[in-house]
Amino acid sequence: MKNQVQNLWGLTGVELPELVRLRSGAMLDPRSDHWKFIDGVRAIYIDFDRLPQQVSPLKDKLKRVLINVFEENSPAYAKNLFAAFRLLSDVIAGATSKKVSEVQEIHIVNFIARYQDKLGTESQLSAVVTRWQALNLDGFSDAAVKLLKSRRKPGNVKGEAVRTLDPVNGPLTDFELQEFTSALNEAYAQGQIEDYLFYLAWLAVLTGQRVSQYCALKVMDLVQASTESGDLKYEIRIPRAKQRDEVLRDSFLLKPLPRQFGESLFRYAETMRKEFPESGEDTPLFPARSTRMDQMQINSTFLNHWDAVSLGAHFRDQLGKISPISPRTHQPMHLVIGRFRDTIGTRAAQEGYGELVIAEILGHVDTQNVGVYVAVIPEIAARLDKKLGKALAPIANAFLGKVLASEEDATRAGDPTSHIVDYKHAQKGVGSCGTTYDCQFNAPIACYTCRNFEAWVDAPHEKLLEHLLAKRERLLKTSGQRVASINDRTIVAIQTVIDECERIRDEEGFNG
Repeated sequence: MKNQVQNLWGLTGVELPELVRLRSGAMLDPRSDHWKFIDGVRAIYIDFDRLPQQVSPLKDKLKRVLINVFEENSPAYAKNLFAAFRLLSDVIAGATSKKVSEVQEIHIVNFIARYQDKLGTESQLSAVVTRWQALNLDGFSDAAVKLLKSRRKPGNVKGEAVRTLDPVNGPLTDFELQEFTSALNEAYAQGQIEDYLFYLAWLAVLTGQRVSQYCALKVMDLVQASTESGDLKYEIRIPRAKQRDEVLRDSFLLKPLPRQFGESLFRYAETMRKEFPESGEDTPLFPARSTRMDQMQINSTFLNHWDAVSLGAHFRDQLGKISPISPRTHQPMHLVIGRFRDTIGTRAAQEGYGELVIAEILGHVDTQNVGVYVAVIPEIAARLDKKLGKALAPIANAFLGKVLASEEDATRAGDPTSHIVDYKHAQKGVGSCGTTYDCQFNAPIACYTCRNFEAWVDAPHEKLLEHLLAKRERLLKTSGQRVASINDRTIVAIQTVIDECERIRDEEGFNG
């Protein structure tokens, strides 16, 4: 680093250059005390005026350190290092009213005492000092540097939410994921969410990448190709993130997409191309549509793109409006993009994949961050019986249709082709279909979670429920939880129908 620093800095004292080229290639004027910009998909705000006057002699030296970080690392890393120095400056300001031109050992001692429980803070300050020394800048006493270097820095606890199966921040259970995707599809069909949120949410479910990677997607990243048999297939190139010696969109992960979703996403991408004709193939797949963001953007290849923090917050707020109830918390699910990443990693471990495969699925270059998924292969909500199904029924929104007191009340009353018959188990009709659309789904199992299903109050719904519960128990022993849980929403939906039938019979004195 030292030779590189000497080449970068032909400056005297703490002289600052007029412009600095960031690692991404974007340019920044470092002489301002307010560094506020978006570089690609990262929003940065560093306000040097927030530093106390006591450390003003160190301000330009700190700027030189952060400039070097900008040139060699990410702006987000520079932002974190500034935050660590600011905490140190607050400690100094609390101890003296005089200006300080050199940080002393006692300042470091006080800093450690105050922030020893804040994981990562001491490591970040140590990184500041290491870079400070590499630039041959004064400002830290030898004793202060020695103290910081001598200490073993506690690391952040990785994967705590996964390890503990945190019901708010950890991976979703299979049942919760089924509830969410059903709510997502229903909200989209009813026009309650916009196209881009629907496709973004499904990409998070299917690919499990980071929010910054979705921010960086462009329409050019959606690939339509032909298979050997002549059929169309769809893939998406997802920009890698957090790769050493790379900037965003230097390399990509190629992820296959289910054909039906790929076709729909491809049509959506075409509408984005038409909406932003001046951007061509650089058009973002999920445009921000914010003039404020474009005014702050210093990287011209990312105009109209979201920054990661803004998109993450927007996703959480908007999807929170349609969030189904979690059976674990009895509250609306906390929906953030990172939970879908943890869900994919956890589900892969449950299916028996090793660390190398999980690392590839999640886009890691090594396995050091995926061990948490295989360390404890959790069996989440492994059992589902009548008792639990009855408890989940009022929470889940699995049954979307209605229960009819009489077949004559059906939408297609008098039309025998509308009858849905359980030939295999009850050998009787269980309801009517309210649409003439030929859905080709597996009746009657698929019907109980369909909005067009009109259940009959006197039908033997219990027969199908008993069959599915017995099948689930058998599959749990022979094929594992993932396969066994495939009909969990249907089980809960049938239980909801049974409960509603009982309510109608009790309230209306229905005798069948």
